[in-house]
Amino acid sequence: MSSENELSEREKEILKLVATGASNKEIAQALYISPNTVKVHLRNIFAKIGVVSRTEATLYAIKIGLIPESVREEINQLTTAESNTAVDAPAAQEVRSFSIKGGGVVVLLIVILIAFGFFRMSQMNERTVNPMDGGQRWSQLAELPEGVGGAVTERYEGFIYLFGGEHEGELSGDVFAYDLIQNEWQRKAEKPTFVSGVQAGVLGEKIYLPGGKLADGTITTQVEMYDPRNDEWGISTPLPLPLTGYGLAVFEGRLYLFGGWDGNSFRDEVLVFDPDVQQWEVQQKMPSPRAFLAAAMVGNKIYLIGGEDAKGVTADCVAFYPNREKDDPTAWEQKPPLPQGRKDLRAAVLADGVYVASGVNQIGQPVTDILRFNETSAVWEVLEPPPLLISADTALAASQTRLHLLGGTIGMRTAAYHQAYQAIYTVVLPAVSR
Repeated sequence: MSSENELSEREKEILKLVATGASNKEIAQALYISPNTVKVHLRNIFAKIGVVSRTEATLYAIKIGLIPESVREEINQLTTAESNTAVDAPAAQEVRSFSIKGGGVVVLLIVILIAFGFFRMSQMNERTVNPMDGGQRWSQLAELPEGVGGAVTERYEGFIYLFGGEHEGELSGDVFAYDLIQNEWQRKAEKPTFVSGVQAGVLGEKIYLPGGKLADGTITTQVEMYDPRNDEWGISTPLPLPLTGYGLAVFEGRLYLFGGWDGNSFRDEVLVFDPDVQQWEVQQKMPSPRAFLAAAMVGNKIYLIGGEDAKGVTADCVAFYPNREKDDPTAWEQKPPLPQGRKDLRAAVLADGVYVASGVNQIGQPVTDILRFNETSAVWEVLEPPPLLISADTALAASQTRLHLLGGTIGMRTAAYHQAYQAIYTVVLPAVSR
């Protein structure tokens, strides 16, 4: 068997995810690569370490120390005290195909995989939440390096990036990266231009932050892009008009900007940036002008939620279908409104569920409810509140199974809070077929 030293860092990263039971599609989403690229990596990994299945790869990852010692200890306990091991039916059902010769090997592999699945579930919450026991979903993770309010977030590979915002009443260019595995923050290169009212989106290996409002109130057309691999900033094609408070989503490798405020009026354009030609174009118009809204992509559509228009703060929610023709009236679809009007809100997506947090209502009061839109029932649901206060400018981000609420302005001070909500519980184990 080849030495683990032959594996590249990316291959080790993929092997770790394989050991958690992640599918090729889930690995691709986590690392922002294509499923075909994952297949190529897995073929190379299997050849290097001399295995032919994902289960053998999992055992190899445990052997060389890619998997924490606590998992191995748990496996030892389970295999030496089988009478004390209880297997929940939902978890057992995840073990999909075991046709391996030798009953003892089958039992050992099942025990190993179930133990590992429960370890991954417990790792998602520092309080060791067991959903079967009705445990609490909220946990407190590593705090931000300093208090920040109104920051914008984006996820890239195994990190959540936090850009800008305000610190103690002043615009900030701070950039922090949260390691989802190590539960720790790193300080990164400062954003060159300090602005508010921006959103972020990943194209290729760059994170784009268009426009925004400067400290003097000027609205800018400048588009800055951050390279997380090299921790460097660059400049991209400017916006065709100054914008702040727009909605932003990435769809099929292009940036979509919806509405916004140009300093004088609410806008209704849908601006699209194509990185291949490095150009912005107006794709079409929104049903009505709007700014300070949230955008969230789910499947083949983009939700536009809340915001403000000429009549005031709105609860309106519509879905936009980018692949439909510009003049097709079905490109826009009305959805159930928010329970109350809200602007400056944040949105995130987990497993086809749209979550919103933060923002203010019609009279400028913070809205503290955290909502989830259930597409099946077409209802906005209120989540249980977090243990620590959130504010109108608390940032929102999503990892694979959790929502992260970051910072916020509490009273006159910016907080360094980092709270996580376990939105999804999974116990996913590799399928084995011999």
